[in-house]
Amino acid sequence: MTPSRDEEDLRLVAELTDFVEVYQAATGPEVSHEGWHAGARLWPGTEKGRLLVYHDSGIEAECHFREGERTLFNIMHSGYGVDTAERGFGVWSKRPGVLGAVAAGVSRLEVTGADGAVVPADIVGHTFAVDVDLGPEPRTVDEVFAPWEPPELTVRVYAEGDVVRYEGPFLT
Repeated sequence: MTPSRDEEDLRLVAELTDFVEVYQAATGPEVSHEGWHAGARLWPGTEKGRLLVYHDSGIEAECHFREGERTLFNIMHSGYGVDTAERGFGVWSKRPGVLGAVAAGVSRLEVTGADGAVVPADIVGHTFAVDVDLGPEPRTVDEVFAPWEPPELTVRVYAEGDVVRYEGPFLT
């Protein structure tokens, strides 16, 4: 008998909870456990932040670390499905910072703000995280669903050999 989606989600949350315990106890950035692998993270070394993880089966997830509270998970059963072919990257989530995927062969990703400051992304496996200011985080339900205009940011994506693969708007 095939498990229901709820049963599957409970199993995945248990697996991810175990993974997070292994991840938090690890001394290095490369962590794998029962088919799960750590990707890029916002704010490593803190009790809060977000971590992208992926499973050998194709499932991907985002772990939301919250200081003093249990970790929340956003599970994508079929992966995030973001196309990275054209620009070399795809955004999975934003605010705070931006997390996503990079195409094979991408060696570096940098984001430039309106002020000219360049922020390099952390690339781990096929994932990236970049801590750029996107304005205040929404705090209320009304703010979450209110129209939001992202700041004008430029991304530069490099292929192996430091060749620029793409340069243009980051959040479109």
